[in-house]
Amino acid sequence: MKSSFHIDYKLPLNFQPEWAHLFKPDYKYKTVELKVRELQNVFVNHYGLVIKHGLLVKGCAPNIGFSNYDDGFYYKHWRKATEQMLVCRYGKSIPSIKLDDNKKYLLIHSPWFSYYFWLTECLPRLLMVKDQLPELTLLYPSVWEKFSFVNQTLELFPELKKVVIPSDYHLLVKNLIMPEVKPWTPMFIPEPVFAVRNLLLKEVDKRCLKSPFGNKIYISRKNAARKKFADETTAENTLRQFGFDTVIMEDFSFFEQIAIMKNARYVFAITGAGTINVMFMQQNGHLFDIPHRDYITRPQYKFHFYKLCQILNIDYSVLFHERVDDPAVDHYSKQNLIFDVKGVSEYLSKIFEK
Repeated sequence: MKSSFHIDYKLPLNFQPEWAHLFKPDYKYKTVELKVRELQNVFVNHYGLVIKHGLLVKGCAPNIGFSNYDDGFYYKHWRKATEQMLVCRYGKSIPSIKLDDNKKYLLIHSPWFSYYFWLTECLPRLLMVKDQLPELTLLYPSVWEKFSFVNQTLELFPELKKVVIPSDYHLLVKNLIMPEVKPWTPMFIPEPVFAVRNLLLKEVDKRCLKSPFGNKIYISRKNAARKKFADETTAENTLRQFGFDTVIMEDFSFFEQIAIMKNARYVFAITGAGTINVMFMQQNGHLFDIPHRDYITRPQYKFHFYKLCQILNIDYSVLFHERVDDPAVDHYSKQNLIFDVKGVSEYLSKIFEK
């Protein structure tokens, strides 16, 4: 079923005409119709790519189309997965496992994985087959054992069996259930967004979890290795003057983080995987999104949190910041940011004087 939800796009509250190319309405989600595929005798590589009849199966991973939007990922991933399949079937140099019994194995992971992808791709795929879970066995990459957010979520589905797949092992699967993933990682389809939001907020309420912070929070990346404010103390002190509590999300459990966001009306955050927690903040709230200034001229970044805010009826402001030019950092998007005290203070003064 295709999405029937219509997004009423609003420009960022601090929109500038020179940003017009960045914030165009995007209705590609309305063309997507995700299905649950039942496949027989397929190859699944260790990243979750699926080969059938010599081709990648449509919907096994995002970003594997043929358009410029997909950055040409199809050929690269098809070639690698095909080589792995041939070696597994006819050679012995890489490890593989045959799952040739009559169980139905469920695939919900793909080559891209982080907290962001768990909430926007893996969990929506799981919810697509929620009524079939007692008869399915989840293909569970062993690397997931170290991610508390994965395992705390899976505890909500006690009927789901799982088989742990050792790292770097490929699979030959007789019966595979494969919910299709959305075609592009920066895309949000409204119905899955609300399904994940409602599931996890309901669990927070069930556990009676409350936020220890106020409704204005600054999600700090001070403990991160990269992409944080170079002058973190200045950022914290400035934001504190406007009533923002500094929150380091890693200090809290998965459901505690959601409880913090559920209570949040104003969120100030550097653009990154953790910004996906906006999914759980108050509707009619306000996200202050902080990206590198480079994103104004580089087309690779799609401003997906802007799109998420449109779905959830959350006001959106984008405050571009200059970055440190550290030659030891291999990519501009990983550089630390220089906190703009004057710009942030002037803008927040306008917002909170209203």
